[in-house]
Order: sequence, then C-alpha cells, then structure tokens
Amino acid sequence: MASLLMVLCALSIGYGGYGLARTGLERFDRTRNEARLRTARTTRVRRVPLASLLPVLEGWLSRWVDLPLLRDHHRSLGDWIRRSRKAEWTATQVMAYQALAAFGGGSFFYLLSDSGLLATLAFGLGAFYPFLWLREKALARERAVLIELPNALEVLSLCSEAGLSLEQGMDQYVRHAGTGPLATELGEILEQTRAGSSRKEAMGSAALRLSLTDFSLFTSSVIHAERFGTGVAGTLRRLAGTLRDKQSQRAEKAVQEMPVKLLFPLVLFIMPVTFLIIFGPILLQFMRP
Repeated sequence: MASLLMVLCALSIGYGGYGLARTGLERFDRTRNEARLRTARTTRVRRVPLASLLPVLEGWLSRWVDLPLLRDHHRSLGDWIRRSRKAEWTATQVMAYQALAAFGGGSFFYLLSDSGLLATLAFGLGAFYPFLWLREKALARERAVLIELPNALEVLSLCSEAGLSLEQGMDQYVRHAGTGPLATELGEILEQTRAGSSRKEAMGSAALRLSLTDFSLFTSSVIHAERFGTGVAGTLRRLAGTLRDKQSQRAEKAVQEMPVKLLFPLVLFIMPVTFLIIFGPILLQFMRP
C-alpha cells in the first residue's frame, strides 16, 4: 500500500512538473539561440559543462545509430525534426538530450529516495520527454498551418480575382500575414520559383515538407487548375469553404473526445488524492494500536 502511494505521488509530481519542465526547456532553447547569435559577434565563448558533454554523447551515439532499434528511432526523430522545422537540431543531438535526461533523472531520484522503482520511472520519463517536446513542437506548427490555411486561400482567391497572379498573391500574403508557419512555407515557395523552379516543383516540395492532407489538397488543386485551364480563384474559394467545414468537424470531434481524455488524469491523479484526504484519517484511526 505504501509503495503504491509512493508511485501515485511520483506520477502526480511528474505530471505536475511536466508543464514546468516544458517551459524551462523552451526557455533554454531561446537562451541557446541568443547565445549562438552572441557567439557570431564575439570571439571568446564561455563553455558550459553540459554543452561540452553533449558533443561527446553525440559522437558516441553516432557510432551506434546503425543498429536496428536505434536506426528506426533515429529516422523517426529526423522526421519529427523536419516537421517541426528545427533546422538547428539533429536526430543525434536529440538522442543525446534523451540520454542526459534519462541518466540524470534516474540518478537524482535514486539518490533522493533510494528506490529502484522510482529511479526506473524517472529514467523512462527522462528518456521520453525530449521526444515528446519535439513532437509537440511539430504538431503545434501543423495545427497553426491548418488554422491559417483557409484564410490564406481566401486571400489568394481575392488576389486572383483582382487580376494578380498566384505568386503575387502569395507575396501579398507573406508581406501582411506576419511570421507564421504558413507564411514561412509560402515564402519558401516564392523563393524557389524566383530561383528558377517551376510552380509544380516548389509546391510539391512544400507539400512533402509539411505532410498535411489539407496543404496537399491546396497544391494539387492549384496544379490541376493550371493544367486544365480552370479558374484558380474559384477553385481556391471552394477549397477554402471545404477546409473550414473540416475545421468545424475537427473541433466537434475534439469536444466529443474531451471527457475521454479527462478520464485518465481524473482516475490516476485526482481521485487517489481525494480518497486519501477523505479516508486517510479514518485509516489512521484504525491503524492505531
């Protein structure tokens, strides 16, 4: 009973500290980017012991990435890095962060509690957290693209009806949309077309980078409209309406799935603490000699 309560308390602490750890890792990422900008301006850089340990781990892990298990994990990390557009990251670097978090968390909890079970749980959570953080970054970026895509299609259709070409409409959207992920992708399409690539090649490469069905519908619709000579403005307007309907369906599905998603933290974290507060004094009374 005592070990079960310790495991539940450890899971509650880990679940509650997840938000704090996520915020700390994002702050560390911003600090590291600012440090890289300062490094480009200065000649002398103060090295942190953790930063000096990471290249050693990367070099050691690069020797073992050809193993079947690590090769699949390395490929999966590379796919999530591509989807999150973290160009400064590599799959081996994320694996090094996983090794540091796993061994650091396991050692800390073992020294703190002298419990092999808690150390094993901390080891697993530490190894899983960098991958979870990278996955959430990629999914958040894709959600932002899906939310903004219908608005962008309506803007492009208006520009086409006003007599502008599709590239000119993209240029107007990139100038006035700010620094969103969709504006970044459209800006890269413009750069590829200005560099000499065809519209089909530029939009196809953007669809491969994003791997989103809605964006693939946008690129295929534009390519088919160009091939068969149909109006691009009408095609984009109809597609924008279709994507808005899909957004409404996804929102309704998320609302319907919310009670099921709340069931796990309710049963695992909230109910045990509630029962402990209510029935704990009664159990203590019975346990007294």
